[in-house]
Amino acid sequence: MNKFLFELGTEEIPADMIAGGLEQLSRGLRAVLEENGVEVGAVSEFSSPRRLAVLIEGLPERQEDREETVQGPPRSIAFDDQDQPTAAARGFAGKVGVAVQELEVAETDRGEYLVARRTVEGLPVPDLLARALPAVVGGISWPKTMVWTESRFRFIRPLRWLLALWNGEVLDFELEGVHSGRSTHGHRFLGGGGPVEVAHPDGYVEALRQHFVLVDLEERRAKIARELQQQTPEGSSVLPDPDLERTVAFLNEFPTVLRGGFQERFLEIPREVLVTVMRHHQKYFALVDAEGRLQPWFLTVLNTEADAKGNIRKGHERVLEARLEDAAFFWNTDRQKPLAERVEALAEVMFQKELGSYLQKTERIRAICAGLADDPRLDEAARLCKADLTCDMVFEMPELQGIMGGLYARAEGLPEPVWKAIYEHYRPLAFEDDPPQTRAGALLSLADRADTVVGCFSAGIRPTSSSDPFGLRRQAQGAVQILLEHRLEVSLGRLLELAARGFEGVGPDVLEQVREIFEGRVRYVLREKGFDYDVLNAVFAAGVDNVYQASRRCEALQGIRGEADFEALAVAFKRMRNILTKETDELPPLREDLLAEKAESNLYQAFSRLQPGVDEDLEAGNYAEVLRALAGLRAPVDRFFDDVMVLTEEADLRRNRLRLLTDLSALFLQVADISEVVVARPSRP
Repeated sequence: MNKFLFELGTEEIPADMIAGGLEQLSRGLRAVLEENGVEVGAVSEFSSPRRLAVLIEGLPERQEDREETVQGPPRSIAFDDQDQPTAAARGFAGKVGVAVQELEVAETDRGEYLVARRTVEGLPVPDLLARALPAVVGGISWPKTMVWTESRFRFIRPLRWLLALWNGEVLDFELEGVHSGRSTHGHRFLGGGGPVEVAHPDGYVEALRQHFVLVDLEERRAKIARELQQQTPEGSSVLPDPDLERTVAFLNEFPTVLRGGFQERFLEIPREVLVTVMRHHQKYFALVDAEGRLQPWFLTVLNTEADAKGNIRKGHERVLEARLEDAAFFWNTDRQKPLAERVEALAEVMFQKELGSYLQKTERIRAICAGLADDPRLDEAARLCKADLTCDMVFEMPELQGIMGGLYARAEGLPEPVWKAIYEHYRPLAFEDDPPQTRAGALLSLADRADTVVGCFSAGIRPTSSSDPFGLRRQAQGAVQILLEHRLEVSLGRLLELAARGFEGVGPDVLEQVREIFEGRVRYVLREKGFDYDVLNAVFAAGVDNVYQASRRCEALQGIRGEADFEALAVAFKRMRNILTKETDELPPLREDLLAEKAESNLYQAFSRLQPGVDEDLEAGNYAEVLRALAGLRAPVDRFFDDVMVLTEEADLRRNRLRLLTDLSALFLQVADISEVVVARPSRP
């Protein structure tokens, strides 16, 4: 079996785009092979700031030969009255390369047609790859691209070399003036400057290692983790930061960890500021002691071998000290003006040109909060939550908006519920992020997000399948996470209605579109929590206005769905729903005197006995108990459908039976439309 190695060499790719580009390159190569019937063995992916590479093993020499059937003219045209081949048959045979005697007649949907069966010889796999590689590379989608050639070819960075090896042979092709070969390049400064020849894919990783490029991402990460530990002083530990670890692993080809320090006086600056300066601006790791207090040290990852003279360390320390001097200055000067005095200045800070200033947004948020809770502390937090946007610290470090407002509010001595709500009202920033810890922070974040999403929709700013510049889906998803985490009994419709009051001309159609975005995020979050798709369909069919209660209904339904009585009842309920969807006439109240059959009388009596307890369980949110109680109706429901003709010719009886089924269905629909449940439990992908 054969090995194919492809490396795409470029100028430095941004760290946060390498993984996505590599995944697309690997997927594209595998797709080409699989679409051509070539089985793929082990696939390995390699990367560094200047390269994306894929190694595919276990490849055959060529495609397998395949049988192909080609359809020709109709039989009526292919043969004459004496059943002899006509010119049409002979022409078809010549076109497909078979003898006329080898042609066959096959029955098709359109009648009898002449067909030819032939063997198509498989192509050499190297030829398939060489033809496909330019399209695979050109098909990689990047968030940003650039042009550097007259052909106007767009890519993330200029192409510099192409390494393509089929075992020990070069796979010859050309892309935008760059010809493939067996050469790669080592570290820009440590690698010797010239090309590095690779004789065979087996020697690729070691060849680059010898030239100071660790092309295996996991090898780089392991080296970084090992040296972070080695460079950490005794009694200290690295502040955990998985995202930063990933970033520096993609930033460096030969990572080496270096420790530096800063003056202890800077520890008077809030921890959040210090960590942000180190992490976001310098890509430094912060160190803490056993009690979690920051230490006057930092660890940085260099793209070099060593710093024997300490000049690199001193340079990093000077840069960090200058940034910390600025941060200390901002911390001291910003606090000279209270947040309350900064609120009016928000009139000069634009939120969005169609939606006005941040002062207007602040007033809208306050109105939404007032509709959610009668809490003076929440109102105070809402009034001040955007005031830090006028502070120098946030101007220099936008990552700290909200956080600085909370810290400044705490420094002013404002109550804890107020400053904490301000501090955390931007959370969660991503799916993995924690939502606000306090109830006030949760409500403030909900109000802020609802205002943003509804406001943008009212201004015609809406996400598409390929674009969401205002992060409206992320805003809605964060709101869903908050509702679930805090178990908030907040109506989604009420929340959006409160937000809509802040804008003119928000009609029912706009609110419905916004609701679709929110419900889409509800479905996504619940799916990520492990609920089956049909369980979600059943619960959504019954409504998800109360997101927290919808999640509880999902839990109850998923827990009981496999029980025998419930599965049988689900089948019967589906039959019930099918009958009811065909009836559009308004039905009168149920009459007991029209329960002519014993089976329908028994079902009504069982239903009547059950209903009070079910209503109590619904009120208490005991959805599992509700479903088990309803599952107890299996026997009378089965008997009803066995013995009773629902759609009888007698109008009064028919309407009465439909009313019985409607009332029973309504009880189920307060939990879920179980007709959506797939009785044969689906396996999760």
